[in-house]
Amino acid sequence: MALFGWQRVISAQLNPCPFLPGVARHAHLTARKIMNGVDKDKKIGSWFGMAVGDAMGRSAKGLKPAAIRQIFGTMDDFKDVRPIMGKGIKNYRMQGLYGTPTQCALAVGDALLKNKKQFLQESAENFQQLAKAGPEGYFGVYRNPSTCLWRAVDLLGDLEEGQASEQNSSTSLFATLAVPLALFQAKWSKTLARQCFEACLLMSRNRFEVVGTVLTGFLVTRFLALQPEENLLPSVRQDILPEAEEICQQAEAEYLQRFPESEDGGARGANALSGALKGLANKSQEPEFLHWLCEYANTFTRLEIRHPSQGFVLTLLPLALHCVLLPPESGFASTLTHSLSYGRETEMLGALVGAWAGALYGFDKIPPAWKSGLVNAKEIRLRAEALSARRGKKEQKHLFDMEAGMTAKEFEEGKRCLTKKIKKSSRTQMQSLDLWDEEESSAPSKEDRAQWRKFQKEKTKSKRDRRKNIPSLDNI
Repeated sequence: MALFGWQRVISAQLNPCPFLPGVARHAHLTARKIMNGVDKDKKIGSWFGMAVGDAMGRSAKGLKPAAIRQIFGTMDDFKDVRPIMGKGIKNYRMQGLYGTPTQCALAVGDALLKNKKQFLQESAENFQQLAKAGPEGYFGVYRNPSTCLWRAVDLLGDLEEGQASEQNSSTSLFATLAVPLALFQAKWSKTLARQCFEACLLMSRNRFEVVGTVLTGFLVTRFLALQPEENLLPSVRQDILPEAEEICQQAEAEYLQRFPESEDGGARGANALSGALKGLANKSQEPEFLHWLCEYANTFTRLEIRHPSQGFVLTLLPLALHCVLLPPESGFASTLTHSLSYGRETEMLGALVGAWAGALYGFDKIPPAWKSGLVNAKEIRLRAEALSARRGKKEQKHLFDMEAGMTAKEFEEGKRCLTKKIKKSSRTQMQSLDLWDEEESSAPSKEDRAQWRKFQKEKTKSKRDRRKNIPSLDNI
């Protein structure tokens, strides 16, 4: 089998073909857009939208939907966490500053602009450099990184060319690595598919994460080629989901050929993400779709998936796509705001929705207040323009210097927020409130049903009187 069979989808986009439902109806439109080139405004919108979604979601990361409503109301702006420091938030997050998902995309984006032929090696060097120095309590200059990131970066030193990382994470953190690749290439191709595949393997060899990264890249190019008004057409949604499912199936087949010994997801794991997208196509209009998605994901992991916005790629990516394809109202702002209301892994969810919605609606449709409120917006815009033009700009700041400056600034702001009074009371406040999602590792395995029922019973009992203590900004 030839490496990657992506040309089938490319030909489907350019010529009417019956292998995907509905592709023939829009093939001529897609072909014309590819031939004429992708609108620069939409490319910039995707990159900028990713950073905006990341930064907006970062302030609510870990919060449950009920806590978001009570503390912040609607996630329609960059929220200031200072009023609730010590009352549920332990680590300070600068208002309007993006976090790890965008930083990971920046590492790949700057590598592409420096040397597109050796971007994997350059990306690895960028990841390692960002981890070398930083303020106390930070992993280098990364902001609020997860454990899987520092493990992946730590393993890069022993990784030889062509090897896959020994890290096996499926949080969807590395899906954003596909965004700069997709914007640089602008249209779907076997080259782009391979780049997305290999970029993820640099950080995680997990089947779901790799396939999800390929899917993310495809959807960026798919939304770039789509006009915003078309997103309202049911026929367009009916086309995109089967196409995305086909891309996942091809990536899953490629993964199985390369890593036949992989046990990710067990015997049925080989087609897990494509199965989730098939369910999204068939059940997205049903009220119980999100519950079904969690139950479906539970068949591929030992951890209990109770909410689609948990950090698991098999639920988070379909949820993000669901938000973009079926927003309560058309538009970038309403799409992103609605997606962040799901809580929990809002940082990654916001980055994914922001990248896809930005590619669909364009930079011009991002609210002006969000453009001006994004910290480091000038540098983000410069890199978006550079990726669109496929060449770096002389006025760009060096990646490490830029991120080190942002992290140091956040650190200094955080120190001023942590007064002696807050430091002394933070532990008791954290114990008395139930703002944040439980660590998944603290729960017993769902296979031990007796312990699981006992755990849930005790948890419900302890929560009963605590929710009324969730602070509202109006009372702080």
